[in-house]
Amino acid sequence: MADRTTNLATVRRIRDELIAALDGMDYCLDWKDGARSDADPWCAREVLYHLVDTPEGGIGGVIAGVLAGSLQEVTILPDANNMTPERLATDIGDALAGPLAILQTAEDAIANAGDGDFEARTAMAHLPHREIHEQRTAQSFIDGLERHWGEHLNQLRAIREALGM
Repeated sequence: MADRTTNLATVRRIRDELIAALDGMDYCLDWKDGARSDADPWCAREVLYHLVDTPEGGIGGVIAGVLAGSLQEVTILPDANNMTPERLATDIGDALAGPLAILQTAEDAIANAGDGDFEARTAMAHLPHREIHEQRTAQSFIDGLERHWGEHLNQLRAIREALGM
């Protein structure tokens, strides 16, 4: 069972890995590997905005709400890139600001939680596209952050590699 220290380390590691994965990519946020587009059609910008909006409002707010006891249900709609014309015009600093704010919200909530809160606090999670409706602990949302963001960090690393970075 994870505790506050372990969960804080997880969020901080994810933040560091995200920053490292995007280092120097300011000129190629929209680049897609034509050779791999069928397997992985998203560019770095699409990955970032997907993380910002999955779930709506960001996973940091979900973790904070569950730990505070103020969030009873969350709906998660996976696999959307959430692009808008405004988002297409952002630079890397603006595109990265959202994910960093979400991670900061998660970190702040975890820092203020007791070790027992991670298993004791729960919310109903609805993933209608996958026909999943289940009660989840705050810890499972934190584990989900690590898994989901880890998958997308791998996407960003693959983009870097394809660019020769």
